[in-house]
Amino acid sequence: MFVRNDLDELVGCDKRPAVSIYLPTHSAGREVRQDAIRLRNLLSTATKRLGTEHRGPEIAELLDPARRLVDDEEFWRYQACGLGVFLAPGFPRVHKLPIEVAEELFIGAHFCIRPLLPMIGGAARFWLLTVSSGRTRLYHGSRWSFDEYPGIELPQSIQSIYDETVFQEGFKAGPTGRPQRGAPTTMAKSQATETPEDVRKAELLELLRRIKAAVELVIKRDPAPVVLAAHPEIQGHFRDIAKWKELLPEGIQENPDAMTPEALHQRACALMMPREEKDRSEALGQLGSMLGTGNNGKATTVPEEIVKAARYGRVDRLFLSDGTPLWGWFDERHDRIVAHRDPAPGDDDLLDYAAVMTLRQGGNVTVVDRAQLPPTGPAAAILRY
Repeated sequence: MFVRNDLDELVGCDKRPAVSIYLPTHSAGREVRQDAIRLRNLLSTATKRLGTEHRGPEIAELLDPARRLVDDEEFWRYQACGLGVFLAPGFPRVHKLPIEVAEELFIGAHFCIRPLLPMIGGAARFWLLTVSSGRTRLYHGSRWSFDEYPGIELPQSIQSIYDETVFQEGFKAGPTGRPQRGAPTTMAKSQATETPEDVRKAELLELLRRIKAAVELVIKRDPAPVVLAAHPEIQGHFRDIAKWKELLPEGIQENPDAMTPEALHQRACALMMPREEKDRSEALGQLGSMLGTGNNGKATTVPEEIVKAARYGRVDRLFLSDGTPLWGWFDERHDRIVAHRDPAPGDDDLLDYAAVMTLRQGGNVTVVDRAQLPPTGPAAAILRY
């Protein structure tokens, strides 16, 4: 799954030359072999273009990780909707993409990231935690991907709490016994005065506390909205215990064990969509307000101003739409932007450059429909100063 950390890694790479290759891919049929052929052809084109400035051995070493993929039948057998291959000296990265991309080759001073931006939204990524009396699962998802999170040991059932309590009480009752397993729980006490319903509730709360402790470590390392799927009773108890700011107020109020992963993904995305739209709408509203009041230099739709501001870390939020590149280059010696309609040798997509510079320096990039931007330009930006 392509996640924000993957994008940050590509954005942070400053090794040259940086080769970016995008391919639409297929998971079945004769097109699978054609995908490999298209990659081989793009690598041949890259070799020719790199040959004007670099030596043969350097080019071969740079492109070799991708060349090895061409004849790797196992690799092509398991594809998603698209493929991104990113090559810089000592920095090969290959990402299977859950979205369709056009077949493109870019060679420059940084990786081309514009095709990746639709996957990285402020609220696009999320966690889904499913809890029932018998099973616990944690998923990491987005609109395009959904996978069970590996590497975490989750408490799984009320039965396990019950078994541990019975074991501990049996241990206390006899003069000898096996070593105690795990830390003592709130359940390891006399239950002579408790009703069966009291015991069941206490065991449920103990299970939820343990789930909260295990999952909280993951959420803190990688913050994102959390969707909870559970029966209403478990929903209420877990929210009282966790109190995470990332936990969405809405949840999936059903037994998650009766739902397929596909159904869980669909329901979670439906809950996330209004949040995404709200964030995007609020950002566009702020942009429109600034532009409508003269903005005092805090917003702009002039591409040249946007690119320069991004270069110097002044862009707080960049708005981009799908569209044709703005070809040109940044003349740092004279502090000016040279832009033109058709690409020339050494040109860069200046809007892609602006996105890279914005992300490198802690800004945000929001992808919007072209109709949502002012008609005066293909991009807009809210500036820090």
